[in-house]
Parts: sequence; structure tokens; C-alpha cells
Amino acid sequence: MLGPARWARRRVRGRTLVLAYHDIVPRGERPSGDRPLHLRQEEFGAQLDVLAREADVISLAELDSGAPRGRPRVVITFDDAYAGALTAGIEELSRRGLPATIFVAPGLLGRRDLWWDALADIGELTAATRERLLHEFRGEDSQVRSWARASGIDLSASPAWAHGGTEEQLRAAVDAGCSLGTHSWSHPNLATLQQDELREELVRPLTWLRERFPRALPWMAYPYGLESPGVRTATRAAGYVGAFLVGGGWMAAGDDRWALPRFNVSAGLSLAGFRIRLAGLLPG
Repeated sequence: MLGPARWARRRVRGRTLVLAYHDIVPRGERPSGDRPLHLRQEEFGAQLDVLAREADVISLAELDSGAPRGRPRVVITFDDAYAGALTAGIEELSRRGLPATIFVAPGLLGRRDLWWDALADIGELTAATRERLLHEFRGEDSQVRSWARASGIDLSASPAWAHGGTEEQLRAAVDAGCSLGTHSWSHPNLATLQQDELREELVRPLTWLRERFPRALPWMAYPYGLESPGVRTATRAAGYVGAFLVGGGWMAAGDDRWALPRFNVSAGLSLAGFRIRLAGLLPG
């Protein structure tokens, strides 16, 4: 009889797991903002070492390259194009020669505070508040800021590593071997938008990326992981070859191409927990 670990490894052999990261906190800096999104650099490096030993790390462009065999395949992705991900994160990837894809919302580039981090820093990002802002205010930066001003809430700037990255940092990441995909234009809840607004949020970022980075991939990661059947249809019509959620674990035959799962790597996950999920002992 197979032991649990051997059974789990056999279960995930040849399967594919797409990892969803957000920001990487540089060494010597203290985490802040929406904490689960901001993983310490040393912890990220330790996770990459586990991946290099126990899986085949492939680029997103290789996702459809034949039937996987042998060890599990892993694709590394980042949402939001945080400055920390584009510096400390790329440093760790480059050190190990591993590929990754950055999903970019161009409208967030260069921002000194992303609203969810700014609210979390001052203790205002409760579960109920997050839910209201994502639906009543559509997760839109301008609407959230208007609500904050009306509520007497001051959204102060975040540390430099938690800023939206810059075009120059994106270019450096591409030069280091990373690929780019889109994360909408301005990071709203796409499921709340009218058709013309939705098309703008889907078409504009891909055009922007391809004008600057001709090899940008026609892949989308939905902001906040939120979508709907209409969003999936519009994403396909906008020319994307696939799109990702921000949860769901291992990929499986029959997955909807425009709602593919990922394993969201929270900053609160221990290295042992990371290894357990990679081994398939627990769902992603």
C-alpha cells in the first residue's frame, strides 16, 4: 500500500499548478498593507528552492506545449505589478533562472498607494468593507477614494516596494526573462461593468502592452479573481487565449479556458504548508 506522501505525489504527477503571487517585500523591510499579499523576499526564495527541487517550472507560454509527464509542472505568476515583485521578486527568480509572468494593470503603474493596502494599513479594510467596495463601488480606485474622502479616511502613501511598479521596471523584468500579461486597465471588478466599459478594460491594456512589449502574452488575470459568464465571453472576444482566477488549485481536464484556476500563495502560508500543497496532500 502506498503511504500518503507517495500517493499524493503520484496523484499530481504530470499535472499543472499555476501559482498566484502579488508583492515581494525586500530584505530588511517590514511588511505592511494588505498583509496576505506581501511575501517576504527570503520566504519567496525558499519557496522557489522547493519548486526547483520538486517540480518543473515552466513559462506561461509553455502551458499548452504538449502533454505534461513526470514531475508536476508549475507556472509562476504575479498580479498587480507591484514594485517589490518587479525588483526583489525578479532578483530571486533571476538568481535561479526561473521564468514568471507579470499580469499588469497599466492604470496602476506608478501609484504610491493601492487602495486595499492603504485601507488595510489604517485598519479600515474589514471583510464587510472590502465586499462593499468591490460591489457597490465596483472596486474602482476613483470611486473608493471618493468614498474614503466622504468618510473622513486619509489614504496615505505606502512604502516604495508596495507602490505600483514603473514601465522601466517592467522592461527590466522582461529583460530578465519574464513575460507580461494583462490584469485589466484600472483593476475594477469586471463583473460590475457595462459592456462598453468592460471592453475598454480588456482591450486597452493589451494594446498598451503590445505597443511597448511586442511579445506580451494575450492572457488575462481577473482583478480580485472576480468574473461572470459575460466577462468570460467578452475576454474571449477581446482576443485573449485564456484567463485566470486567483484561486482553485490544480488545473484539470475540462477546466473553462477563460476561468482557469490558480493557487493563491498567501504571505501567511508556512514553507511546510507550501510543500504540502505542492505535493498534493491538501487542495490548492
